[in-house]
Amino acid sequence: MPFAPPIGSYYEKIYDPAIRKAGLTPVRADNDIFGTGKIIEQIWSGINKARVLVAELTNRNPNVFYELGLAHALQKPVVLVACSDQDVPFDLRHIRVIYYDMTDPFWGQKLVEKISENILSALKNPDEAILPRVLERQ
Repeated sequence: MPFAPPIGSYYEKIYDPAIRKAGLTPVRADNDIFGTGKIIEQIWSGINKARVLVAELTNRNPNVFYELGLAHALQKPVVLVACSDQDVPFDLRHIRVIYYDMTDPFWGQKLVEKISENILSALKNPDEAILPRVLERQ
């Protein structure tokens, strides 16, 4: 996910609680991975170690899509999240995406629940959340 507000601020309010609710420990690159050394090696290592990844696609951040590509290449289960279907490129529209509506006063609570549910589903049924396996069935 992007680090800058407003989306960057969703981490503490939505993503961290949702991931913890699913029984996992959240790791975010800016807080937990980056240190001295090559950033891409740290990102690669972090994605490689992850059991499941959550990608916030809103505003089409190029870094998010690059890291999503790495996760797909490593055949990691990924949960996709976006504010609008216009944030999801054509190439990813065949994959389930969690959409949220910020005009709903309960959007944050609902999003925490949906992300947590989808993480648990991805862990239980990784074949449904790993891109190459999805493509093989078509």
